[in-house]
Amino acid sequence: MTTSSHHSTPEAKALFNPAFGAYLLASSIHAAAKKTHIPMPWPSVFLVLPLVLPEDTRSSLPTRSTMTLMAWANANPRQRATFAERAATLTDYTRASLRTAMRHRAIDIQTGKLNCPRAPKPPSAAPGDEVADCARAAALVGRWLVTTESARAFTVLGVRP
Repeated sequence: MTTSSHHSTPEAKALFNPAFGAYLLASSIHAAAKKTHIPMPWPSVFLVLPLVLPEDTRSSLPTRSTMTLMAWANANPRQRATFAERAATLTDYTRASLRTAMRHRAIDIQTGKLNCPRAPKPPSAAPGDEVADCARAAALVGRWLVTTESARAFTVLGVRP
């Protein structure tokens, strides 16, 4: 999955739409705050889309957040091995999605932490199964990331912050 190939198919264009990325980031940040009443640390947002967008990674995520990020990473060495490259590839897209979310006031940043001032549409309101799956996965990842120290999450996933 590369961003240079995102111009080739309609599905890829939709997937790399910053508005869709903004929705997923808002879903993740909202779920994190809803679980702990703590805003998501700024660096953690760069881990969300690489965990949610690739179908093989998304399908390996548990359906509940009872499994920790560390336990998932240990149980999925193949996903962990490819994560750093995916994260690097999706950095610009994450930035564009974050800017879109902030411009539309779906996300705001205060003292290095991200908040979601209003709840995004629930996955059940998504226009398709894949969009709903992505939104559910984003919420799970948000709950993981708010309970995991950012540097540790990056280390476990093999990424340098």
